[in-house]
Amino acid sequence: MLLPLVLQLVAVTHVTVVDVAAGRSLPDMTVVVDRARIRAVGPSASLATPAEARTLDGRGRFLIPGLWDMHVHSDTPSGRAMLALYVANGVTGVRDMAGDWSTLQRWRREIEAGTPVGPRMVAPGPYLDGRAPPIPHITVRTVADARAAVDSLARLGVDFVKVHSAVPRDAFFEPARRARERHLAIAGHLSSNVTVEEASDAGQRSLEHLLGFGNRCAPPESTTFARADVLRRIIFGRCTSVDQANVYRHLARNGTWVTPTMTAAYEFAILPERALPADSLAPYLSDSLRAFLVQIFADTPTDSAVDAALGKRMFAKRLETLGAIARAGVPILAGTDAPMRNSTPGFGLHEELSYLVQAGLTPLAAHRAATLEPARYLGALDSLGTMPAGMVAELVVVDA
Repeated sequence: MLLPLVLQLVAVTHVTVVDVAAGRSLPDMTVVVDRARIRAVGPSASLATPAEARTLDGRGRFLIPGLWDMHVHSDTPSGRAMLALYVANGVTGVRDMAGDWSTLQRWRREIEAGTPVGPRMVAPGPYLDGRAPPIPHITVRTVADARAAVDSLARLGVDFVKVHSAVPRDAFFEPARRARERHLAIAGHLSSNVTVEEASDAGQRSLEHLLGFGNRCAPPESTTFARADVLRRIIFGRCTSVDQANVYRHLARNGTWVTPTMTAAYEFAILPERALPADSLAPYLSDSLRAFLVQIFADTPTDSAVDAALGKRMFAKRLETLGAIARAGVPILAGTDAPMRNSTPGFGLHEELSYLVQAGLTPLAAHRAATLEPARYLGALDSLGTMPAGMVAELVVVDA
């Protein structure tokens, strides 16, 4: 049951409130929502329920802040029709990572008007890349290209600037500098021409997909993983005998977030197997979207001779690396790279949270990665991510 931006007085009574900031559960509470804001929160025994309020009995249930998926792509075939899937799964906010700016702006206005039902959305418009992918982008190959690109995005009024993997080294540092001048955050893939530490020092606010992070491997693992195809070596990273703790501490000191998108990564881990955990959700993905995804990955280097068992071992090693990153104090954002075959909008975020726990995060830390950390990342702790009085009423009632 979802309570986003309700247009009437609502009281959820006798519910257990999950306080993600303090890391505690508060039983037998009442939360009163007045239109878009939380009016009051308190013990049901002492907080009076307004007589005119619509009352929802929350006995045996839990109230959590609305979830955020911090890596999605909405501007795809059937994209508008799938926006409601986020809300249906308790995802009240998304960080869109590339798309036609005018389309995303129009959808945001329509969501605010109530048609279609959809999540709150922050977006960069087209991303910066040194190649020419079939996704809205601005080609950046020189410092001058980079400067002009950031200036044009700033004029459009984008929420942040996204960079992709093929931005040349010089052209990476220029948009990072220019974005700071324009008071815009920069986020996205690690450029293959810079290191994780360099990107963090340049001000890249979040690093996506764990690209560029090495895996601490024993010699036998290094030998085994070297047999992997190019695709898996890119997605799951190289092996190294060097302790990576200094890298992680560097990011933690800088306050650089990491969005691992393990749900999407698993899809590539098990190639050439056909079955995926999310195949039961296949009807939500249209034929046109499936064709689009085939086009996107058409030039991705793969080797079907490499078995899925090796991919699964590499995926497990990547979870191990993610756990080490989180233990070092690097803040984690939950994201899915939806829509993909294994990351159906909304549903995929639930799977992502389970992978975060498999990586060693506590359930509370995983929960924070989809609530408190997105609010902190967006500079919105005064309105999102927690549930005291005065906050935006994007709330979800869950059974467990």
